[in-house]
Amino acid sequence: MTNWKKIAVLGIVLVLFVAAFIFLSRMQNADNSDSNEDNQGKLAEVNSEDVSKIILKHEGTEIVLTREEIEVEKETTDENGETKTETEKKKVWTNPDFDVDSSRVDDIIRAAGTTINRTINENPENVSVYGLDNPRLVTFVLSDGKEVTLEIGGQSPTGESQYVRRAGEKAVYSIGSYDGKKLASGKFDIMDRNLYAKDDVSESDISTLAFFKNGDKVFEAVSDSESGTWNMISPLKVKAEMLEFNKFLKWISGMRASEFIAENPSDLSEYGLDKPTYEFSYTLDGETYRLILGSKTDNLYYAKMEDRPLIFTVNGSGLNFVDLPLIDLIQTFIYIPDIYDVERLVIEMDGRVDWLFIQANRENPDKEVFYFNGRRIEEEDKSLFRGYYQGAIGISGDMLYLDAKPSGKAEIRLTYTMKEAKPDKTVVVELIPTEDGYGYYLMRNGEYSGLVMGKRQLDDQYLGIRTFYKKLIEGLNKTD
Repeated sequence: MTNWKKIAVLGIVLVLFVAAFIFLSRMQNADNSDSNEDNQGKLAEVNSEDVSKIILKHEGTEIVLTREEIEVEKETTDENGETKTETEKKKVWTNPDFDVDSSRVDDIIRAAGTTINRTINENPENVSVYGLDNPRLVTFVLSDGKEVTLEIGGQSPTGESQYVRRAGEKAVYSIGSYDGKKLASGKFDIMDRNLYAKDDVSESDISTLAFFKNGDKVFEAVSDSESGTWNMISPLKVKAEMLEFNKFLKWISGMRASEFIAENPSDLSEYGLDKPTYEFSYTLDGETYRLILGSKTDNLYYAKMEDRPLIFTVNGSGLNFVDLPLIDLIQTFIYIPDIYDVERLVIEMDGRVDWLFIQANRENPDKEVFYFNGRRIEEEDKSLFRGYYQGAIGISGDMLYLDAKPSGKAEIRLTYTMKEAKPDKTVVVELIPTEDGYGYYLMRNGEYSGLVMGKRQLDDQYLGIRTFYKKLIEGLNKTD
């Protein structure tokens, strides 16, 4: 390239650079024109206690918020530790069409009293430059009937401030973008993020739960209010393992909308809600809910409640539990009765039959009486007897095989006779060998539990029933 061409190219680049610099400088100076004074007083003199109504208007939509005084119940604990329910009065913001988050409305009032950053233009010829040709209107109706209206425009090029002006005046001001966004609030911004009928929701308020993944039911469970535990009823009948299962209850009870996205959308597939990734169907405080989660964006899932028109997002950071395998959510013990509830246990295995007669005494252990195959157990051997019992009730599955249809003769049988029928007086646990030789199908009163146990568990050096049996026999031989 010749020198004169290089010079021409450099000249063009320089001209473009200067033009861009001038353009950006003019845009930046929009915040500085006509006045260089900072902190020019409050945007509006609005006392929160004096505001009785707020009207939000934009593009033909009007939202009227009315302040009302309601009575709410509050639990208090006195000096004796007794809990009492008291009623107190509270002022809240209401709208007939949706539940309002009163704290967010209070933020709008506080934003109205923010300090003006700058006077941008005392008498602008073209307000569209500031987004004030079609502004959002916020009207505060005071208790004395006076009205204060603010016009909210667009943001400055830097995004650090918002253009505003007082209704009936020409001057355009700038305020901080945080307060500007509050004043520009719409319906989705002030809606209550709590999706339940009451504010204080706990895990104990949930009584039923069914969980689906990619359209397939993973489990269905119901609570036992008396014991505070949960029972699976599908795909198998077994107690829930509360350490892991409680993660579902905790998330559901604490679930809130992060942000409202759309109302009555024509196409749910846009949010992945036509074919939900996860579904929670549950009963909370007597009300039935169905929550579906669709696509994930960043750390948020699109979500929707059945029979409600709103699409919203929920935080996905606490949802790791949805990928837990089912076996982690259930108690894998085939039958684990308390020794104090059992009067007799017959163990048939390895070609022998052991009879355990039990008179356990929770209140006075010294009065306990145990018999093993007709022999009374001495004090020094009672722990070994209990160990053998522990090995029996410790039989548990290590994998699920729900579609299996066990057949054949049981290789091991344990027959429990209970002191009281709760609900059964006699419970029979049977171990039927699997076809592949891995272990045993676990049966209870003739019904397959869905659980399979590996053979190795019987000989586990710490928990195996054969290990406990050997220790008991060795102890009895020493006593002899």
